Amino acid sequence: MKRLLLLLAAVAALGAGATALAQGGAEDPYMQAEPDVSRNQLLRLPSSTSGCDDSRSVTVRVTPPVGAVLGFVRIVVNNRQAARLTGIPRAASATVRVPRSGARVTASTETLGGQRKRVSRVYSDCGRSQPQQPDSVGVGEG
Repeated sequence: MKRLLLLLAAVAALGAGATALAQGGAEDPYMQAEPDVSRNQLLRLPSSTSGCDDSRSVTVRVTPPVGAVLGFVRIVVNNRQAARLTGIPRAASATVRVPRSGARVTASTETLGGQRKRVSRVYSDCGRSQPQQPDSVGVGEG
């Protein structure tokens, strides 16, 4: 009985070791030194929204480099929190709605090392039409 238990314990230990070896290729972001990061490395806002219908939205992309683990990402639309992500070690995204009347979307973050970054963009009003160009009138037409 003791031999069977010892054999089972050895097999379990070998299995755990093999699993750890297989996962060893991926770098653990929590074990890496945190690099200095810029806001463009961490947060990306698209230059325009997905259209002007009722489901108008933008997707905020979060792309921390290896070693930079984000404690949180806060996304605000017109001074109201629309989304909050926590504990982000790898790439992530969040899609938030933008009103047709236009809005300022701000994404802010802080790394576990204390670096704070923020990006902001204003999305235009869908109801506002583009200024019309005057019709060209040819010379001599009357």
